[in-house]
Amino acid sequence: MKRTLFLTAYLACLFVITGCGEDPGYDKFAPSPSGSIRYVNAVTDAPSLVVEFGTQSIGNTPFGQFSSINSVIPGLERNTKISYVNDNQLEVIATLSISVPQDQLKTLILTGTLANLSVIEVIEDTSVPTETDTTTTLRIANAAGALNEAVSLTIIDSTASETPIAELVIESGTISEAITVESTDTLSIQATNPDGDILWTSNDFPVTTGIRPIIMLFDTFGPNTNQSPIQGLYVTPGGTFDFPNETFTASVRILNAVPDQTAIDLYQRSARSSTPSIVSLNADVAATSGSYRVSVQQLAIPEIYQTTDGFEATTTIIGTGTITMTNGETSTEILIEAASASVEGIANAINTADGDATAVVITDANDQVFLQIATLNYQESNQLSIVVDDDDESDSDAAGLSLLATPQLSITTPAASAQLTVDGSLFERSSNAITDIVSDVTLFLLATSPADTEVEIEITQQSLVAEDLLFADVSSYFNSATGTVIFTATTANDPNAVLYSDGFTLERNQYHMLAISGLGDSISAAIATEERRPVATESRLSILHAAPSIAQVDVYLIKSDANLENSNPIGNNIVPLVTGQFGLAQDTFTLTVTEPESKTVLAGPASIDSEANGFFRYIVLDAAGGGTPLQLIRIVD
Repeated sequence: MKRTLFLTAYLACLFVITGCGEDPGYDKFAPSPSGSIRYVNAVTDAPSLVVEFGTQSIGNTPFGQFSSINSVIPGLERNTKISYVNDNQLEVIATLSISVPQDQLKTLILTGTLANLSVIEVIEDTSVPTETDTTTTLRIANAAGALNEAVSLTIIDSTASETPIAELVIESGTISEAITVESTDTLSIQATNPDGDILWTSNDFPVTTGIRPIIMLFDTFGPNTNQSPIQGLYVTPGGTFDFPNETFTASVRILNAVPDQTAIDLYQRSARSSTPSIVSLNADVAATSGSYRVSVQQLAIPEIYQTTDGFEATTTIIGTGTITMTNGETSTEILIEAASASVEGIANAINTADGDATAVVITDANDQVFLQIATLNYQESNQLSIVVDDDDESDSDAAGLSLLATPQLSITTPAASAQLTVDGSLFERSSNAITDIVSDVTLFLLATSPADTEVEIEITQQSLVAEDLLFADVSSYFNSATGTVIFTATTANDPNAVLYSDGFTLERNQYHMLAISGLGDSISAAIATEERRPVATESRLSILHAAPSIAQVDVYLIKSDANLENSNPIGNNIVPLVTGQFGLAQDTFTLTVTEPESKTVLAGPASIDSEANGFFRYIVLDAAGGGTPLQLIRIVD
């Protein structure tokens, strides 16, 4: 017995000594090893896909989008399930074994179809470039499942007289090897099919040292499908971006939901930039038609202010009172009370004030905490004037809230003005949002122009796109420019009798419906994208509330084995000109519109027999002339 107790005590001491020893290779404060993983849903006919890495969910992601980057335990094989939601349960469509290397980012490109899904695994190079690096690399993935064929690619150096620097063929469901390019180059990529037909072109885009993108080609289902059946994504660890210069248009159709107008005409005019990655724009209704040539020599840089002395911690109390921040002609007052008087509390108060400034808390190498304040981008000016009303009754001393008045702050980054040339004239402005060069147009400067290049800005004349459109009718689709498009509705055959006019942003290579609704002088409009991508597991339902006489409605979608009384709405308190979009499992449904928070039926029911790849589009309208009974009308494409 004594021997047993002695051995137990000895082993316990040994474990304690081992755990507390000064092992030079052991650091209990060292970060745990980790890897990173993300995925993109490029499966041609899939709904949103769910990916689970072991027991860890890494996202629920719609078609054409990337999940967020997730940290996972590295170096271990994990069963990875790919699923979609079917009748409120996950239905697994593929299982594979995935391992993520330590300190590496693995990207899974899901492509093909639900019946023939494939996964491209990519280890991304996230290493920091050296100071002497003048090159970068890019890889190109062919994830176009509907195309299901090899794509020939020509990569062109636009800065060297359109010289091809690489030509390669990428099979469907594969990714190229890394292609090295000079970081000073401006590139463009052209994709062709085996017959030599052009499938896609990126137009020009810059490359940067250390940014090693994956350029992913995947299916598109927009109005340009016959000319461009694929589109591109520019993918980096920092985010995913469309190619802003792809040569895509948009398509629009018009719904006349104005019940007291027999017929309307609809006009459009567009404001477009030839290179929206450098200069984008927003045009008011009053903008004069014309064209302009713009080049950007320098972007405006906002001034960054910092507290002169450091604080011990983010919880250190600065003071209470009122901060007034002025940017251009706009002033924002921020009340600082005891609960928000710390360094971190004041930063949060500034960031939630819906003003023109942002604040961050930083800690230097000596563990001193500083508060930095700067102008948000695209404000009136790149500088701030900060005055305080300090509760300690002294607004200009170096104590309390007065520490945040502009004279008490240090400038860590001086302001720099934007410089641009418009039609040969040089301008300098203190903002990257410029409102006073082209009348009734805001120019948003996003990047500097490559040498000897100009961006073409064009504001078109008004043109008639829908004529004598009767109440409850929907026009045919017409092509439109992307970006800002100004639509004007008038009484039929009287262009001077304007009912409504406003600008909308049209997404490239998307179908849209513009609904014009209202009664009397109270006319408004809204635009929504229209889904046209077939999905192998479901139908798509869209419903638009366009009845101006009813302030709010509830919408019920009831399965064949349920009834209205024991069902909950899929959308409640829906206001006019709001569109709801839903995926439908394969079943029979009843669509009903009721009064808000009531089972009193206003329109319907309509019966829906949902099959895979189906589209059901409904609108809720007033009776002709206005008022009830409401109509529930299906739009047949």
